[in-house]
Amino acid sequence: MTRRELRKTLARDGRKWIKEVWQAATATSAEIDSLSPVTTPLGTRLIESYGAREHASEAEVQRALRIALLAGYATRFVVLAPTSQPTLRPSAFQLGSKPDAARIGSDPDAIKRLLDPVRNIASEQFDSAMTLPHDIWTSYVATATQKLQQQLVTKTLTWRELQRDRVERMLRYGYVLRCLDEALGAEPVVRPQPVEQSEPVAKGG
Repeated sequence: MTRRELRKTLARDGRKWIKEVWQAATATSAEIDSLSPVTTPLGTRLIESYGAREHASEAEVQRALRIALLAGYATRFVVLAPTSQPTLRPSAFQLGSKPDAARIGSDPDAIKRLLDPVRNIASEQFDSAMTLPHDIWTSYVATATQKLQQQLVTKTLTWRELQRDRVERMLRYGYVLRCLDEALGAEPVVRPQPVEQSEPVAKGG
């Protein structure tokens, strides 16, 4: 979807909302150092397997896909409460009622078993976790694609390697990974914020 098509599709308020959500998701992404002990290795497996299927295994492409996935994860953070998005139970990921995130994160076989449920939710059951109107989500994906292409495309990474269908797949994966962390009660690792030093108080003369 081009910028002109985006303007035709949405009213001004809708475009403004999408822009604000993308800006908030970008800011949230910048605060995340890594995902949880479960979704970090799972996200890596999803990106690597997708890259192998889609001939996108070059390091620069994988890095771009990882940034798009993180944007999807952050998007869930931003829209969850304001838009009353549904939450998923552990059973949606074929887990027991009280899953142990630490144990799952340290078990490669457990991580592998989560691949298909995450892929299935992201592709076939996305509306079970994301209930924004179709035109809003479609336009959000278009905005994300434009912004990521502007940010990441270089002489060696073309816009075709970061085309819309790839960006949407990574946004969906990231969004569902955040749903999984919610079901597990797991959180990402947040970068420490720099401590602002106060100005020294001048002594009275």
